[in-house]
Amino acid sequence: MYMVANIHTNIRHTLNPSLNDTLQHQWCFNKSNIKPEIIWMVFRRYFTPGFEDIFDHGVNSGWYDINDPIEK
Repeated sequence: MYMVANIHTNIRHTLNPSLNDTLQHQWCFNKSNIKPEIIWMVFRRYFTPGFEDIFDHGVNSGWYDINDPIEK
């Protein structure tokens, strides 16, 4: 995690020398990202299988040809 922040700062300093001696990464110590990740996990768990079933139905009904590169 620290390496990414350091690389980010080095890139910004290289591209814009006026930013030298400034911090280009802000550490966030709260857990504000956990709730959106939980919502995304629930969405994927409950909605993805339904969409996969819809696509499988289209293939099984002959609406789509999985061997046609345009329809992949």
